[in-house]
Amino acid sequence: MLTKIWQLKGVFVLVGLFAAFAACVKEKDPNVDRNEIRDALGVITTAVNNGDLGTLNKYFVQPTPEGAGPNRLISLLTAGDSAFAMHNRKFSIDGEKATVSFTPTSDPTDSNFSFLYLINDNGWRIQRFEIK
Repeated sequence: MLTKIWQLKGVFVLVGLFAAFAACVKEKDPNVDRNEIRDALGVITTAVNNGDLGTLNKYFVQPTPEGAGPNRLISLLTAGDSAFAMHNRKFSIDGEKATVSFTPTSDPTDSNFSFLYLINDNGWRIQRFEIK
């Protein structure tokens, strides 16, 4: 029995090396969050500035509030001031001035760094924008 286990030592070494490699590959790049924020804000700002709000459709993930499709959400988003929390920052969008700004926030619901959460002035939450 001991001899058979000893013969399998190469397999155990390979499995161990594979596990170590997988752990290294999975380590998160600290710049990813910053890049995602920059890219998402760039898309939103460009869409608002150019008046081409259809480009934001790909960022909507259903479900949305009852009776509100993506175009309805976009029109609400750009109708006036709106704010959203992402990556522990509070962002606000001024649809009239086409500006985006942010301040720090400690929003406990902002824990999933893959998504951009938005809350508009009417109080309901747009479920999320997926950052591609």
